[in-house]
Amino acid sequence: MSAVNYNMFRAYDVRGVFGQDLNVEVMLNIGRAFGTYVNRKGIDRVTVGGDIRASTQILQYALVSGITAIGIDCEIVRQSPLGITLFNSYQKDFGASAFITASHLPPEWNGVKFYWGEGIGFSPEENQEFTEIFRQRDFDEKSAFEVGSVSEVDPYPEFVKYLKSKFSFDRKFKVALDAGNGATSLVVPQLFEELGMTVSSIFDTPDPRFPNRPSEPTPESLQQLAELVKSADVDFGAGFDGDGDRCVFVDEKGNVISSDSFGVIVAEYLLATGSNPRVLINMECSIAMEQYLKKVGAEVTRIKVGHSYLSLEAKERDAVWGVESSGHASAPFVFLFDDALILPLLMAKALEYFDTTVSDLVSKVDLPIKDRYDLKCDDDVKFGIIDEITQFFKDQEGKTNDLDGVALTTDSGRILVRASNTSPKIRVTIESMTQEGFDLLKTRYLEKIKSYI
Repeated sequence: MSAVNYNMFRAYDVRGVFGQDLNVEVMLNIGRAFGTYVNRKGIDRVTVGGDIRASTQILQYALVSGITAIGIDCEIVRQSPLGITLFNSYQKDFGASAFITASHLPPEWNGVKFYWGEGIGFSPEENQEFTEIFRQRDFDEKSAFEVGSVSEVDPYPEFVKYLKSKFSFDRKFKVALDAGNGATSLVVPQLFEELGMTVSSIFDTPDPRFPNRPSEPTPESLQQLAELVKSADVDFGAGFDGDGDRCVFVDEKGNVISSDSFGVIVAEYLLATGSNPRVLINMECSIAMEQYLKKVGAEVTRIKVGHSYLSLEAKERDAVWGVESSGHASAPFVFLFDDALILPLLMAKALEYFDTTVSDLVSKVDLPIKDRYDLKCDDDVKFGIIDEITQFFKDQEGKTNDLDGVALTTDSGRILVRASNTSPKIRVTIESMTQEGFDLLKTRYLEKIKSYI
C-alpha cells in the first residue's frame, strides 16, 4: 500500500483531499478497518451513506467493499443528508453507520464519519482504536463464502413518517431555506412542504462544486438567504452546511442570529414543554447563554466541543436538549444524532408556543460581543502548545477551566483557547458584554497566544 497521510485520521472523522490523501485504496482499507472494529464488537449489519461530493460515490463503493470483505452486511443509502443515513440504522436497530463526507470543507476534500447505531459518533478514543487497526493492517479475514451482503435502500419515506409522528403544527409556517447545493438539497424543499410548511428556497439543486456559496453557513455566506427572507415575508430562514448536520438561522427581518440565540430559544421551549430541565452546552457557548438558561430553570452542564460528545452526553445525562456554538444540536426526544433537518421544526414549535417572532425571542437575551479566531498550527504540536498556554493562563488573574483546551474568565469577559479536532488550527474565542472588555482581552492575549504558535 502506498504511503498514508495519518493526519487524515482526526478525533471525530477522517478527512483528506481526494486524489492526494484519500483514494480508493486507502478507503478500501478504511472499510476493512471499520468492518474489523465493529465485527469485534459483535455487529454484523451497518448502513453506509454519503453526501453529494463528486468523489463520494467512488469512495462509497471502496468503503463498502472493505466492510463486506470482513463479513459485515451493508445497506447503502446512495446519496442523502447525514441524518437520513443515520436514521436507517436507528430505525432498524443496526449496530453502526458510516457516512462519506467532508462536511463544510471545500469541494476537493472528502472523508468519512463513523457512528454507533443509535447515532452517537465515534469518540476520539474509539476513532483511535479504529485507526490503530488500520495502521497495523490488523484486519479480520473471511473466506469468499463469508463476505457480507449489499443492498440499496431509501429511508426517506419512513423518515418523513417518523418526523410527522414527532411534529405537528396548528399554524402554517412560512420558511426560507438555503441548502447551499449540498446534501440537504436532495430533500429541500419537499421535506418541509410534506411537514406542512410553505417553503421558499434557494440553492436547492445538488452541485458538488458548491457554486453559489461556501458549504459553511456563516453570516457572510448566508446574505442571499437573508435577502430572500426579507423579500418573501417568511417566519424565518435556515441555511444548511454541506452534509446537513448543522444549520444557521435568519430572523424574520433578515438578520443572521447566533447559534447561542437559537440554542436558548429552543431550550426555553423544551424546558416549558419537556420532561426535564437538563440542558447541555459546549465550551464555546457564551457565559451569558449559560446564565440566562439557569435563570429560566435549566440545569446547565458544560461539555467538550464535538458532535460525539454532544450525543453521548445527551444520552448519559438524559438531557432534554444539547447545543454547540457551531450549530450542532441534539434533541433526544426525536433522536440523539445531530440532524439539522429537525432544527427548523424545533424553531417553528418554539414560535408557535410563545406566539411571537424570532427577533422578539432573540431580544430577550443579552448575548456578548463574541468572535473566534482560527490560528494555523501544525497538528503535531498544537496540543503541546495548549499545555503551555494553560500554564500561562493559570498565572493570570481570573478563573481557569481546562475541560476542553483552557478558558480564562476575568472581570472583562472570557477567552477560550483550544486545539481544533478537525483541522491544523488553534481556535481562540473571545467574549465580553462590553466592547471595552472585548478589546482589552483581545489586546492582552491574542498576540501572546500567537507567539506560542
